Amino acid sequence: MQGNYKKIFVLLLVAILTYSGCKKEEEKSEIDLKREQREREWAASGEKEATRDDGEKVASEVDFENKTEAQISAEPLRKMKIGVLGAETGELSEYGLKTLKAVQLAVEEVNAAGGIKGQPIELVHYDTGSTMNGTLSAVDSLIDKEEVAAIIGSATNEVTFSSTKKLNDRQTILISAGTRRRIGDTGPYMFRTTLSDDIAVDELVDYCINKLGIKKFALLSSMSNDYSITLSALFKRFILNKGGEIVEDCFLWSETTAYISKEDSSIEFQISKVKSKSPDAVVYTGDPVEGVKIAKEMRRQGIKVPMIGGEDLYIDNFLKEGKDAVLGTIVYSGFYGNSISPQTIKFVDSYKKKTGETPDRIAALGYEALMMVAEALQKAKSMRPTHIRDSLSGIRDFKGVTGSMSFTDNREAKKHAYILEVEKEGEKIRFNLIGGEG
Repeated sequence: MQGNYKKIFVLLLVAILTYSGCKKEEEKSEIDLKREQREREWAASGEKEATRDDGEKVASEVDFENKTEAQISAEPLRKMKIGVLGAETGELSEYGLKTLKAVQLAVEEVNAAGGIKGQPIELVHYDTGSTMNGTLSAVDSLIDKEEVAAIIGSATNEVTFSSTKKLNDRQTILISAGTRRRIGDTGPYMFRTTLSDDIAVDELVDYCINKLGIKKFALLSSMSNDYSITLSALFKRFILNKGGEIVEDCFLWSETTAYISKEDSSIEFQISKVKSKSPDAVVYTGDPVEGVKIAKEMRRQGIKVPMIGGEDLYIDNFLKEGKDAVLGTIVYSGFYGNSISPQTIKFVDSYKKKTGETPDRIAALGYEALMMVAEALQKAKSMRPTHIRDSLSGIRDFKGVTGSMSFTDNREAKKHAYILEVEKEGEKIRFNLIGGEG
C-alpha cells in the first residue's frame, strides 16, 4: 500500500506542476517543454525506484552498513581474478573491445611489476554478444564460475544496469568504465569512473564566462539526440546560474520527424536565427557529424564566434571534416591523450605499441579502472568482498591516466574536466589544452 500512496503522490505532484505552469506555457520554447516532460518522467521513475519494498532490495543493500567483523569473516574469499564484461561481437563491440584491450594492457603491467602482494592477477573476459541475454549469462559465469574479485564493465547501459541485484546480492564489484548514466541507487557494489557531465559543463561554462569573458550564449540542440537534450539542459542551467545570458534557444529536428516545418530541420534557418542575436558563443550539444555542418554554416553566414560543446566533438573526424570551420571550438573531455602527465604519456605509448591504435576515452577508463582495482586489492585487509569494496570506495586522489580521481560516498567519480580548444599549428589542426585538469 505504501508504494501505491507514493505513486499517487508523484502523479498529483506532476499534475500540480503541470497546472501551475499552464498560464506561462505560451512563453516557453518547445525545447523547454520537452525538457520539463523528461524531468517529470525521470522524477517519477526515481520515486518508483526509491520506494521499493525492503523485500525487493538486495540483501547487501539492506544489511551492508551493519555488518560486523564476524559476519565479514564468514564471507568466502575471492580469487585473485578480474573479469571484463562487454561486447566483443555485435553492434556494441567497439566499446567492449577497447575496454578489453586496455584492461589486458593494465594487467600485463601490474603482473610485470610483481602482481598483488606477490600474486599475479588472472584476467577472464566474457563476450555479451551485444545482447541483454548475453550480458546476463556472462554475469552469471563471472560470479558463479569464475568467482572474480571485481568486474570491469564496458561503457554500455545493459552491461552496467542489467544485473545490479545479483551483483549486490553476491557482493561482486562492478566498475562501469565509461557509461554516462549515473549509477544512482543501484547498490553498494556498483561504481562508475566516468567524468560527470554536471561537473564538466559547470567547469566549462565557468571557464568561458570568467576566463574568456563570454556572456551571451546561443544554444542549439539536436532533438533527435536524447543526450543532446540532456546536455543542453545542463548548459542552460549553469549559464544562467553563473550570470550568463541565453540570447537564442534553437532546436534542430530531423527531416524525418512528423509535423515539423521545413525551417525546423534546416541548419541554415536555425543559424540565421542565431546570427540575428549576435551571441558571443554558440553552444551545440549534438553529434560531431552534424556539428561540422553547423560550424561550416556558421562561417558561411559570417558568424566568427566559437562553438562550444561536449566531448562527443572531441574526435579526429571532427577536425578532419571540419577543417578551418571548426577552429576556435571549445569542448570538455574526461581524457586528453596529449597530456604531459607521466601516467598518460606511458599509457598512450604502451597502448599504441600493443594495439597499433590511439587510445580514446573508453580505452583510458578501462585501463584506469583496472589500476584502481589493483590498488584496492593491494590495500584490502583480505580478499573478502566487504574488505575489497571498502578499500576501493576509500580511494582518494588516485593519479590515473584521466587525471586525479576520488570516489564519492555514492561511488561516483570525483574528477575534473580537460578544457580543449581547436587550434591550427602550421598545417595541422588539433585540440590543445587551455584549461582544467592537466
